Amino acid sequence: MKHVVLALLLVAACGHQRPQQSGDAATGGGDGSGTHDANGTHDANGTHDANGTHDASGNHDSALPDAFVPHDAPSGIISGGPCISGATGATGFRIRWANSGGTAYVVYERDGMPQGSGDRAGAYGQGQIGFTPQFVDPFLGEGGLQLDGGDFIDMYISTAGVTSISRATLSIYGRSYNTTTSGGFNWQSLDDVGQTPDDFVSNVAPYQWYSADMTTAIGPGESGYLLRVRAGGLSGSLVVNRVELCLVAQ
Repeated sequence: MKHVVLALLLVAACGHQRPQQSGDAATGGGDGSGTHDANGTHDANGTHDANGTHDASGNHDSALPDAFVPHDAPSGIISGGPCISGATGATGFRIRWANSGGTAYVVYERDGMPQGSGDRAGAYGQGQIGFTPQFVDPFLGEGGLQLDGGDFIDMYISTAGVTSISRATLSIYGRSYNTTTSGGFNWQSLDDVGQTPDDFVSNVAPYQWYSADMTTAIGPGESGYLLRVRAGGLSGSLVVNRVELCLVAQ
């Protein structure tokens, strides 16, 4: 399976992400449905190496974000505290998308990995140089990143220092960004790929947490682990306010 996913990840197309900032955690709700329709399909193209470097269309460095939220007091090997999604385990990594004049930028809320000081995330557009992540839906919910078409979220998460992972849960907080149709999401790494049912994420407000088991897609002791998340399902379009990785690990 690793050879199949590696082959799928050989073509990358990445844009630029906004400056990274830190913030608090807050959730809320809304009272309506969306007004955007963007059906789309996704392939598994795109890759990064273990240092977070893109191909010729752009690159990241591996520097620690300027205002990164420190670990909580350790409570086991994963020190990020309880998962606000309600998933079993402790928070390994959680980000939120915030608004700067209609542009979505990443806010780091928790990094509970033992050696996660360089963990980071961003949103990119396949085949788009100079891609600008869009912040949408600020009135029917908290708002968040528009994820559809060739867009994707890349998260670089070190599992170094972790010897075993018995359960891993990937959760998003948001909704399907479509007036009539529910949606879903999928994920891919060098370890495995997976997806939710096509109608997994409701298209109505208020936002909710949607959690999926991705245990087979993450392994222990990986210093350059890359997890890519895309919209999928019936709508092929999501608004994502938060992403959380929850782990039961040693």
